[in-house]
Amino acid sequence: MNWERLFSARILERGYDYYLCNAVKNMEVTEDSITADVLGTENYQVEITLEEGEILDMYCSCPYAEDGKNCKHMAAVLYEWTEGDDQGIYPDREELTTKKSGAKEEIRKLIQETEPEIVEEFLADLLMQDEQLMLRFKRTAGKNLSEEDIERYFHQVDEITWRYQGRDGFINYYEADGFILELQQILMNDVRTMINQKNYKCAFRLMNYIFETIGEVDMDDSDGGTGMLADEIYNDWRELLDYVDEKEKHEMFDWFSAHLNGSVIDYLEEYIYQIVLNEFPEKEYQPLKLKFIEKKIKNAASKEKSWSRDYELGRWVVPYLDLLKKQKDGEEKRESFFWQYWDNSSVRRYYIDQCMKKRDYEKALGALDDSIYFDQSYRGLVIEYEQMKKNIYQIQDRKQEYEAQLWKLETEVIPGSLETFKELKKLYSKEEWISRREEIFQKLPPRSNIERLYKEEKLYDRLLNCVVNSHGMFALQEYGGILQKEYPEEILQKYRTEVEKMAVRTSDRKTYQYLVSLLRTMKKMKGGSKLVEEIVRDWRQRYRNRRAMLDELNRL
Repeated sequence: MNWERLFSARILERGYDYYLCNAVKNMEVTEDSITADVLGTENYQVEITLEEGEILDMYCSCPYAEDGKNCKHMAAVLYEWTEGDDQGIYPDREELTTKKSGAKEEIRKLIQETEPEIVEEFLADLLMQDEQLMLRFKRTAGKNLSEEDIERYFHQVDEITWRYQGRDGFINYYEADGFILELQQILMNDVRTMINQKNYKCAFRLMNYIFETIGEVDMDDSDGGTGMLADEIYNDWRELLDYVDEKEKHEMFDWFSAHLNGSVIDYLEEYIYQIVLNEFPEKEYQPLKLKFIEKKIKNAASKEKSWSRDYELGRWVVPYLDLLKKQKDGEEKRESFFWQYWDNSSVRRYYIDQCMKKRDYEKALGALDDSIYFDQSYRGLVIEYEQMKKNIYQIQDRKQEYEAQLWKLETEVIPGSLETFKELKKLYSKEEWISRREEIFQKLPPRSNIERLYKEEKLYDRLLNCVVNSHGMFALQEYGGILQKEYPEEILQKYRTEVEKMAVRTSDRKTYQYLVSLLRTMKKMKGGSKLVEEIVRDWRQRYRNRRAMLDELNRL
């Protein structure tokens, strides 16, 4: 049975790619079914039903298969079954290869038996009708590609884009796979042959055109095709850098540098950013990189103070400072640079990291105090700085400062932190801790998640008070399981209070279903069955006009 006939050519290609990438996991094969997970942007579940070796039905949890279509994930599973370690009932691939070889020999024989003029005329007509085939033939024949040929390749990329975009200029989820696949085929066939034939300049230009195209096109990329294609181009760029001569390498550097200007969408620009910073290791490129990055830093610094300005500046600071390490006067320049851009958090963080590596803890503490002042409006950064200070005091065995910093963290910086709470507890004896924890409880500001600390200390009476006085279901569901053993009546009444409040303001089936699930939970508690029956009787009378509610209550 040839299962491949159940799929279109492009779906088979994508399925085979998934199979080659080992995306098929947890496959289980029985006499009447195949089940597996296929890993992509999300994990999809595939189930294939068999009957006497024939495919009876196929299911996949992906959006494409919702309309009854056979998807690439199904194909990937079937490839794994027939070509992987657990091969199925299909013929050996060698047998298929032998058949293809035989067919090719028949074609060769037909050509040899045909007049050369007829073959030439037929081929000329065929190549005239198919520009892509003509370029492939020219490339296979080892002919040099002209500027006009490169433009033809660009036109092919444009034609593929226009075809998939349609009238609205948008490539939807179902078409995105085919679009990415066709561009991938150009990379695998045309660009790869150009590289093999040492036509590096043409290969580079075509890769770049595809890269820019996928950054500009408006597309539902839920399956991550853009990233997959960008990864392939990135690897091809790196490979090219090993092959090209000095002149071509300089041209590549110039192109990459020129395109770090916002002309490429940000998440794709990251690929170019990595190429410029991590490749071109030769000494001659170091001053070029420094000069280029200096311009980027000055441009970012000239902008009005904002989060985006700090991010852009920080993005170039670290590689610049790393490059300065390799310069003769680099250390002096680095010191000057630190103070020039000291208001930038990335500059200070880099300086702090260098101090920590040198074990110059006093300078690190000074920089951390400056950072807490400069970045006081960024709570996440302040927490990080304060924790670093605590770690330095601990390393230096400065017990008083370490203890004071823990108290500051627990009661001011990250109030109610369970991790810091436990760290503080280790500093005191059992007797001391009882009074110390009370001090912490008193100093904690409102809404500091003190419940976690009560749970840690097994202060269940206080925890119960927090839960009973809380709003909504969160605290009840978080701690109710622990408390219901000692306080079953109180927890049950809290459930009743909350479900009654929800019932008053609820009018949609989804929430009715949630309410019924809560009632089920209540029934499992001591005395819960009787209370739930009472609630249900009351609701049936009070909300008798809510058909959806009554319908869900019937399921209880």
